[in-house]
Amino acid sequence: MAPTLFLHGGPGLSSFAERELYGRTLAIHWWDQPRSVVMFTHPFGALVEAAEDEVKTLVRATGAPVDLVAHSFGAHIVLRLISRMPDEIGNVWLIAPIHDIGAAFVRLATRLLQHSPSLEQLLAALLDFKAQRDHARFARLSAQVMSFANFFDLYWSARADARRVWYLDLIARHSVVDANAFEVILRDFWAEAPVSLPLPATSAGPKAVQVVFGRDDPSIELEAERAAWLRLFPLATCTEISAGHFVHLETPASLWWRTA
Repeated sequence: MAPTLFLHGGPGLSSFAERELYGRTLAIHWWDQPRSVVMFTHPFGALVEAAEDEVKTLVRATGAPVDLVAHSFGAHIVLRLISRMPDEIGNVWLIAPIHDIGAAFVRLATRLLQHSPSLEQLLAALLDFKAQRDHARFARLSAQVMSFANFFDLYWSARADARRVWYLDLIARHSVVDANAFEVILRDFWAEAPVSLPLPATSAGPKAVQVVFGRDDPSIELEAERAAWLRLFPLATCTEISAGHFVHLETPASLWWRTA
């Protein structure tokens, strides 16, 4: 197995698209996070434990710390892994990480309303969540956003039309997304206390952290997200790429996975 572990976004997505696009051309272990964690009392905690087990398996196979490449929500799993097992983590790449999940769905809902301002239920859910940011209101907002057939269209830059169509075809033919896992895992995540970071520079932990944002990512306010991740990783290198939210599917790996 490869010494680099991929932590996909979602929660409730998979690494199907990444395997289809890259196969074995990259030394990355395209791991599918187990959706069975929804059966546990604390599904997000169970997901982190599953990721921890995957890291330990790779460490045993390679005899070295494991590098992590995380997309979107996967960055939150990275934070837990670093706090739990710093000695086993090598370098870290955070690709289009979303620190504030609620703010991301506010932006996506706003984008949908710009095209269709008469969507009364979506507007009501958006205003309700803005008034009080609790999980119940977030669940209503996210359910409204994700109910639109063109929801995934929002995530791509205008230059990635061919890759967008390819991805939409994949999710139409394969079980790439699990909406129930998204809702159940996020509910547990919402109730968790935040990770206590940053780690002191002298502590065990990642050797280097690279954060890569898409300039056309509709789910983030770039400067706010950059500031949030730099508070967590003050020594991180932040870069921007001309892409939407699926940076690693829109652009070549040489842009988002700089290993030199």
